[in-house]
Amino acid sequence: MVDSLFSYVLLVVGSLLAVLNPFSVVPPFVAMTVENTVVERKAMARRASLVAATVQVVFALGGLPVLGFFGVSQEAFQIAGGLVLVRVAFGLLQGGGSRVTPEERIEGTQKDDVSVTPLAIPILCGPGTITAGILLSSQAETLAHLGVLVLVILAMYLVVYYLLFIASEHSHRLGETTVKVSARLMGLILAAIAVQFVLEGVRLADLF
Repeated sequence: MVDSLFSYVLLVVGSLLAVLNPFSVVPPFVAMTVENTVVERKAMARRASLVAATVQVVFALGGLPVLGFFGVSQEAFQIAGGLVLVRVAFGLLQGGGSRVTPEERIEGTQKDDVSVTPLAIPILCGPGTITAGILLSSQAETLAHLGVLVLVILAMYLVVYYLLFIASEHSHRLGETTVKVSARLMGLILAAIAVQFVLEGVRLADLF
């Protein structure tokens, strides 16, 4: 799948941008921090982004060895992970831009600090993003590829932090339309990438 460093960069950026969909994080963040001050919101946005980025990098770099320990082959995980991402993609295509469950939203409104849970885990870094990170790691052929993966992950969460930072001061200017449009666009991209992961896993496993 990955025939050059440039194509890998495109794969990583497209995959993570689609599955993370930074715009979808803004509405639940605003809703869960409605009782907090602007300063508190900014502090929570910073902590949540740092925690989520750290967890994502750890799983991206260490996920494959853990799977190997449990006897799960790379091909099997590519197929299973691709199917998980397909499910996420269909949720986005149907307008489900927010990844927040009603329980998580209620938990957030009842907590003074939502930065670690539920904002960082599982909203910013949940099963979908972790799965994508491990799948992308499985496509890395060199240390340069892994370096690109880490850099893109950090860049993505920097974008998330910037959006949450802006939302802390200008939440009233952010509408649901932007979130829904971006969700559907990202869902289409993610669906195509997820299917490619499944096909690649089937090819490597030589099932047909």
